Amino acid sequence: MQSTDKSTLRKLLRQKRRDLDSFAQQTAAENLLIQLLTLDAFAQSKKVAMYLANDGEIAASEVQQWMYANGKHPYLPIVRQSNGRNSLLFAEAKQDAAYSENHFGISEPVVNDDELVSPDKLDLVLLPLVGFDQSGNRVGMGGGFYDTTFEFLKNGNDLQQKPILIGLAHECQKVKQISAESWDIPLSIVVTDQQVYRLGK
Repeated sequence: MQSTDKSTLRKLLRQKRRDLDSFAQQTAAENLLIQLLTLDAFAQSKKVAMYLANDGEIAASEVQQWMYANGKHPYLPIVRQSNGRNSLLFAEAKQDAAYSENHFGISEPVVNDDELVSPDKLDLVLLPLVGFDQSGNRVGMGGGFYDTTFEFLKNGNDLQQKPILIGLAHECQKVKQISAESWDIPLSIVVTDQQVYRLGK
């Protein structure tokens, strides 16, 4: 797909992933886990943030179940406002956790504030994408949650820093080029249901 403005690109790619039927989504979720298991960064991480898929996002549900079975701790984002900006804290998604919907209609674990974890305490973050290119640029949903939350990684997101940020997407969400904004946090790795992309200029 050729480069285009971000709002148009976002609309096109969201429709692409929503068009995938339930069988395609389940197959993608299973293949996503297979691809992630090839990464040392995933194998060596204990505290791993992820997300509950909606709007056709590639599901991390198989990844979450594998983590429970292999001694890892999945965390889910909790939306918070600070100084008028939306950002994220993280709550451990225990197997017996209760959930409630936030004002975006997305389920979050019900936890006390003292159980919330700041982003710098995580080992790895698996974040959803709307689109990505080979240079590590991405299109998200437009709310800026991840850019705000992880702006402390602005000077570089490499495998020596924690947390490591890995984007997750369907293969059909890869595009030729995305224009980068000054506030964007670039990605070093994107994993799809078909491939691991090690990104860079």
